[in-house]
Parts: sequence; C-alpha cells; structure tokens
Amino acid sequence: MGVERDKVIDFLNSVFKVEEWKDSSMNGLQVEGADEVSGIALGVDACLELFEKAKKENMNFVVVHHGFFWGKVFPISSFWKERFKFLLENDMSLYACHLPMDANPTLGHNATIANRLNLLNISPFGEYHGDYIGFSGEFENELNIEEVKEKLSNLFDYGVRIFKFGKESIKRVGVVSGDAATEDILKECADKNIDLFITGETNHVAYHIIKELKLNVAFCGHYATERFSLFELEKILEEEFNLPVKFFEIPTGM
Repeated sequence: MGVERDKVIDFLNSVFKVEEWKDSSMNGLQVEGADEVSGIALGVDACLELFEKAKKENMNFVVVHHGFFWGKVFPISSFWKERFKFLLENDMSLYACHLPMDANPTLGHNATIANRLNLLNISPFGEYHGDYIGFSGEFENELNIEEVKEKLSNLFDYGVRIFKFGKESIKRVGVVSGDAATEDILKECADKNIDLFITGETNHVAYHIIKELKLNVAFCGHYATERFSLFELEKILEEEFNLPVKFFEIPTGM
C-alpha cells in the first residue's frame, strides 16, 4: 500500500514552511502525479536522469532542491518537452524546495553542514532579501586553515578550493550553500569577523572582493553543498510514511 500524495505534500510543506518564504523558485508541488505515492526519490536537480532512475525503482514522487520554475515563463523546447512528457506519462509528481531547504534550522543544508563540522554557538547568518538562509558558528578550538581544509575535504566528496586572504587561524565560520559568494554576504562576513566562509560555487566576480576584504572562502561545490538536507530528509520520510525513499547521486562536478 502506498500513501496519499497530498499527505506527503502537506508534510513537506509543514516541515519546510514553504508558504513563509519569498523565493524565485516555485516551492511546493510543480507537477501533479498519481494520487497514491509508491516511493519517494530525492535529488538535487530536476532532470530526466533522475526521473528515469526513480521509475526504475518504482518511485513516483520526486523531491528536488532545484525544480523547473523560477519566476518567469519559458518555451517548452525539446528537452523540456521530454522532461514533462516523462513525468506525465509515468504519473510522477515533482516537488521542489529551494530557499526553505537551504535555511531550515534543523534539517536544512546549512544547519546540517554546521552540525557535521561540530560548530558551537550556531546562529542565523547570510542575509538574502531580508531573511537569513545560512548559519554561523565556532570551532571549539582555533584550527589552522589546512586543518579546516582537511575537515572540509572529508565532508564534501567532490573537491575543496580555498581562497586564502584572511587569518591563518580559523575559529568563526559562516556557511551558505550553493552560489552564495555575493557582495552582500561577503561584506557580512567581514562585518561579523568570519574567519572562514563556506559556500559552494566559485565566482570570478567575487575574487577581488574576497581579496580586498581579506577573507578566507572555501568553495566546496554547488552540488556537493546542496545534498545535506536531502540526506536528512531520506531518513525522516522513511520513518514518517514507511515507504521506499532514496537519494540519487547525480553530480555535476560544479
């Protein structure tokens, strides 16, 4: 026996409080599939490869961080046609959760990264359009930057690159997953005396800002930093619904 689709949607909406967020992403159900959920597939990006993997394992409800809709209309060109066609023909639902999944204080990407690094005194960090989407905290003891890089390399599977323009000793850390090396967040790092800022995607434009603000910034991969909430969700959904739930790794190398 499966579970009613709307029960899964209501649960996700409640956990991530999607109605409270202003976001370019259309958070929540993006494509409606079967009334009954046979299994739940999790992935970072809504793509045909993920949908095909889900079908092979009889999973007809897909949860992603990066969905289809980002606040603008777009033509249904050939690859979009194939994506929609596959979902609709296989009666599969697509649910997306962007900023609410970044910022969730218990199972969001950033909170989970902070917890896995054993940071203390964790507090909201990384202001974006009036809301905080990341977290900052402190190591129990100061570490040199090479020790921190080793920790990060153990946590993130796809390589870590650090721009070293700040202190050699690291105590205070800020975490915002994805593509967060923006001017505003980098200035916040300087204002709050962050010794190391951890984010995902490298940004050419940010290089000189980082250098001139004398910051250390660790780029750990957009994809790699935006899996952690899905890891947590895998366990929670299995317990809540007693259904097959699986996170599918489809790395982009970025």
